[in-house]
Amino acid sequence: MKFSNQIVVVVGGSSGIGLGTAKAAHAEGASVVIVGRSPDRLDQASAQIGSRARGIQADVEHEASVETAFTEIGPFDHLFISAQDAATAPLSKTTKDKFRPTLDSKIWGALHIVKHAASRISSHGSIVFISGLAGRKGYSGFALAGAANAGIEAVARNLAVELAPIRVNTVCAGVIDTPMLDKVFGAQRQEIVEAIANKLPAKRIGKPEEIADAVLFLMGNGFITGATLLIDGGDALV
Repeated sequence: MKFSNQIVVVVGGSSGIGLGTAKAAHAEGASVVIVGRSPDRLDQASAQIGSRARGIQADVEHEASVETAFTEIGPFDHLFISAQDAATAPLSKTTKDKFRPTLDSKIWGALHIVKHAASRISSHGSIVFISGLAGRKGYSGFALAGAANAGIEAVARNLAVELAPIRVNTVCAGVIDTPMLDKVFGAQRQEIVEAIANKLPAKRIGKPEEIADAVLFLMGNGFITGATLLIDGGDALV
């Protein structure tokens, strides 16, 4: 069991990719702490994950909340940050208020987390962020989302140097079957997902478990830092 006697913290671990990663880490022997905003969802997710899981409430956009959470968590080994808000809109409908939650959660939220977590991570440990293809490829209506995703990859590269020997990496995920697709695509979700799947070399969108595999790989390989691992079903090729 690769992560026996280790503690893995997953911020945004009550659903989607975060929950999939928490389950995978637990299956590999880790004790898991999931962090999120909703106590009810944290309790439900912890029960799904297993006996070595617990939930801690925090809102990543509020630094004091994050500081309190990591004081309670204490020392640990690996951190995965998947919490994020997501909004898309054409330029004509782009406003600061509409996109502030996206930028605040993706960039400032991540910085709040690492600021208060880094001193508690073991020297052999790691941090993994998540980004998306809009940070490296053009999509109509995704300008601000793209900025947030490109930005978190830059944050990771710089923190890999600043926080060494703690390793810092990023998984760049393609379209993954999570509840976030409902928010991004709305009523057109099924139609858009089918169109995306048909153009991909993999001929389907991804599963949370497939991103979880990549996250655990980056946590477990002690010679990878400052890297971005692309898991997108070939989307970047087409």
